[in-house]
Formats: sequence, structure tokens, C-alpha cells
Amino acid sequence: MAFYGADIEQLKHLSKSLAGGSEKLSGNAREIDALISKGSFWHGQDAKQFSADWHSRFRPLLEKASQGLADASKSALRNADEQEKGSGASGGGIGTAAAVGAAGPGLQGPGGGPTPEEILEKYQVSDAETTEWPGDWDPLRLVVDQRTVTEKEAELLNGLGPIELNDFKGIHDDAFSEADSRFPSSDRNDDHNDAFRHAYWNALMTREFGVDWAEDYATAHEQLPGNPGPREAMDLYNNEVGRNIAAAHPDASPEELADLVEEAVRNGDTVVVGGDLLPHPSNEIRPEQTGDAGNAPPADGHDPEFNDESRTTS
Repeated sequence: MAFYGADIEQLKHLSKSLAGGSEKLSGNAREIDALISKGSFWHGQDAKQFSADWHSRFRPLLEKASQGLADASKSALRNADEQEKGSGASGGGIGTAAAVGAAGPGLQGPGGGPTPEEILEKYQVSDAETTEWPGDWDPLRLVVDQRTVTEKEAELLNGLGPIELNDFKGIHDDAFSEADSRFPSSDRNDDHNDAFRHAYWNALMTREFGVDWAEDYATAHEQLPGNPGPREAMDLYNNEVGRNIAAAHPDASPEELADLVEEAVRNGDTVVVGGDLLPHPSNEIRPEQTGDAGNAPPADGHDPEFNDESRTTS
């Protein structure tokens, strides 16, 4: 049995989290207001300039972000109420369980079975310029930890709304937790856990944001400088497998996608790094025999062609 529609309790939980984020931003704004109004710890022209910038530029941004989260909270709660009413009025509509057929076999890997050497050479991208996201003056910094990303990653993330950013974080967390559950690993790199995580991450992003956006983001992520060549090839290959699985099963639930990705890993449709530091089919290398590509040098890569239509989802 598969679940269609929305999980009412999860929607209510999301609404509560969004409301909490909104209140946190408002509270931070009030704290800064109080510090500026005291003015006893900072004097001079710089202090005056900051006060002017705060009231004219930064505080309005915080207010806008806070209001956006509050609106999203109300929208999520409204959807939960509608789902609750709909499931109570119908025996088989949205929000109810419905029987579905088997998800089908795992897909073949991209490229029709290339050799490990061909995968290592083909699945490489060039390094890209990086930036810190969220930016130093972005109100999101109050609720999101800043990290180094490529400029394309930042562009794509900036195109997401509050609910979409929350979904994006949930997809990231779900990919890690599901990989740890199905393929336990002490290292999480270069092995079957890693293969499942990247494929499932891309399958979930494809399901939520579309295949073009998922391809752009996952590819841009691999452009972070210094990525070891075998690890980059493995990740890009498995990313593509995950997107192919989701594209072939557009109505699959996250649980069904996880089963399909697990099947792909066990059938050898994904790749892992072998002891020779080459990407091999995941059913040919035992978990204890995977290599460690951490010290492998980066490889030359091509400049990826991004999908213009996937710049934002909003």
C-alpha cells in the first residue's frame, strides 16, 4: 500500500516549524532594535551608518522574511485542514492509502554499461567559483548555517521559497538517514551507502523540483574544488541513476523510490569505488572491499551545460 496526498500531521508540524522560524526572526529584529536604541557601546560615524542601514535596508528584509515564513505557516496549516476534511469525506481520495502495482526493476546505469575507465573519464566536471551561502547580510543566516557552495548552487537555492527550502533540507536529511538504514557504513564515502545516498537524493530532488533542477543542483555541487576524481565520477554517475529512476516512476512515493534505488544498488546499476580507485558496478564489489578515494587527485572535467529553465522553481 502506498500513501498519496499529504501527511496531515507532517503538514501541521511543518506549519509549527515555519511559525517558529517567523517568530525567531521577529525576535532577533527586536533584539537588534534594542541594542541600537541603547547606543552606549558604539559611537561615531560607522555606528550612525549602521543604524541607518539597519532601519532602511536590513530590518525590512528581516520583516519580509518573517512575514514569508508566517504566510507559509498559514498555507501549510490550511492545506492540512483541507486534507483532513477531504480524507474524511472520501474513501479513496487524496490523503488515503491506495493500492499500487510493483515499482518495477532497477534501471540500467547511464551510458549503457561503460567501463570503469570510461566512467572515470566521462563523469567529471570543472571546478567552479564558490561563495558563502546564505550571504553575510541574508536574513536566512539567522535560521540556516552558512556554508561554502558553488555560485550556481547559491543561485538555485536563492530561487527557492521558504517551504521549498524546508523541503530541500528534508530531502538531504532523508537521503542520509535512509542510506544509513539500508547500507550501514562507518565512513559513508565511496561505498554502497554513498551510492544509495546520492541516487536517492537525486530521485527525491527530481520528484520534488523536477529533473532539470535536480540535475543542475547535483552537478553544480560536484564542481566544488578539490573533489577527488574517482569520488566525483561515482557521485555524478549515481546522481544520474537516481534521476532516471524518478523520471521513470513519476508517481512513486519516497518509500517506493527508496526501494527502487536499493534494488539498483544491489543489482549493480550504481557504481562504487573499488580497491583500484575506479568506479565499478556496485554488485561486483563487496562493502568491505570498497576503496578509499579520499587522497586521489582531482581529474580534469568539462564545463557543464545547465538548464536555463531550472534557474528557479518559484
